[in-house]
Amino acid sequence: MTPSEFATFKYQHSEGTHRSKPRVVVTAACLAGAALSSALSIFPLGIVLLVIAAIAWFSSPRQLLLGPRYLLCGNSIVYFGNVKQMDLSAAQGKLRLECKNGAAFVLERDKFPTSARKANKIAKNKAAKFDKVSSKIMEKVRAATANAVRAGKSK
Repeated sequence: MTPSEFATFKYQHSEGTHRSKPRVVVTAACLAGAALSSALSIFPLGIVLLVIAAIAWFSSPRQLLLGPRYLLCGNSIVYFGNVKQMDLSAAQGKLRLECKNGAAFVLERDKFPTSARKANKIAKNKAAKFDKVSSKIMEKVRAATANAVRAGKSK
């Protein structure tokens, strides 16, 4: 599967982030270089490489990746074919996907970042992004399985 098949949305989830292969390679190379430079007594270079490795590791973006058959959010993976119930609450700003194994994923409106500064525009932007993403998720779940029950009310 190519990366272009995933829709990417900024989402401030609380779990660990998904780190790409190039990011992991750069981090490992910087750590190896830092260890080598400290062994060769080149301390300023080792410290710089250690700082670069820390920045590369901890600066990975928090995202929601939406694929054709599943979504990735931090350490959570939801396969759309395993979803048995969808609960949408527009008033609370939550979409809950319950899987057949009992695991649940909750998409929350307040975790979508925005660059707006005024309170009314922040709320409007977050609501628009939540509506867009939740409708795409529900559409993909309906396409993947006919057994998914939709509970809750949209308004």
